[in-house]
Amino acid sequence: MRGLTRKSERGIAIIVVLTTVALLTAVIAEFQYTATVDLQLAYNARDELQAEYNAMSALRLRSLVLRQGRALEAGMSSMLQALTGDSNTRLPLGQVLQQLPITCSLLSKILKKTDEGDDLTIDKKDTSDFFPGECSATSTSEHAKLSLNLLANTQNGTSTQVQTMLLSFLSDPRLETYFQHDDKAGSHADNPAQLVGAIADWVDRDRNENATSGDEDRRYSYLKDSYAAKNAPFDSIAELQLVHGVSDALYEVLKKHVTIYTDATAIELATASPEQILFGLLASRRAAVPPEQLVVGIGQLMRSIADMRASSPVPGMASLTVSSLAALVQSAGLDALIDVNLLRQVFTDRAGNTWYTLTATGKVGNASRTIHAVLQATEGQYYYFRME
Repeated sequence: MRGLTRKSERGIAIIVVLTTVALLTAVIAEFQYTATVDLQLAYNARDELQAEYNAMSALRLRSLVLRQGRALEAGMSSMLQALTGDSNTRLPLGQVLQQLPITCSLLSKILKKTDEGDDLTIDKKDTSDFFPGECSATSTSEHAKLSLNLLANTQNGTSTQVQTMLLSFLSDPRLETYFQHDDKAGSHADNPAQLVGAIADWVDRDRNENATSGDEDRRYSYLKDSYAAKNAPFDSIAELQLVHGVSDALYEVLKKHVTIYTDATAIELATASPEQILFGLLASRRAAVPPEQLVVGIGQLMRSIADMRASSPVPGMASLTVSSLAALVQSAGLDALIDVNLLRQVFTDRAGNTWYTLTATGKVGNASRTIHAVLQATEGQYYYFRME
């Protein structure tokens, strides 16, 4: 009996030992897993912070360049005149500012890490990048876009002019599909004129519907979550999505070509994209010319504009002026479709150099940060800032 008891005790001891080892193994494995996860989270948090500061650094340097635009224009215009030998040569500042690269590699060339008291000898220099990871910042002038808040300005025919330009843009045959399908609210604008009227009603000061004198709130009152027209300026471009007839798809098109910041009706030609130039040409067509006729015949003119911008004594800095654009229209035989005098009102050579949309990105490892901002360069203030 005593022998059996001892064997039983030894069996129980083995079970206890094995159970203890199994529990310890599970605890250690769980601890190791948790520690690995925590370590990776710490790495990600570090990379996210570095990516955020990379994006902020690129944004601030781009903002600094834009704020010093006037001084840059004076210095580079002198250099450009010396290169071309023409004292009348003008620097297309808008194009220059948009083309200047702002990247982490550039920032690392400007700033280098050194230890205190370092004699900056080649052997002692830290050759690693000051900004680990990647970053970049770009800017787009707001002065080549159409200002929606001017729809509320009834002085000197400003509202009428903006409505005419917006109507011309929306009359592009390529946008016709947006007036045929309902949005998420189950409605749509029947035609471009109705949509332009709805946008104007959103910012004007009365309660009457544009053109019909009806109740401008009637299109919003039947919605599940009803609301009224704002009758005040837009606070953001995203607010445009609340306007009757602006679907998500149409908003993605409109937001690239409209602004709420500038106070001029003319399109700044120096910084206008090909799409914005086409938009301006549609607004410059003669009264009897349908939009589709101009769109079909304008291909050669757009190629000529691209060639003019590409040809320059200083590559990438060719200046397209209103006069040269008018000459291209006439040489292309389109003056029967486009009113050159109206074209001179739609476009301007004056450089605003005030409002810019900035996009800055920073990336380190798997972490990335993107900043969207709107800068008033004269004041050096951000009027919009969002980090993703």
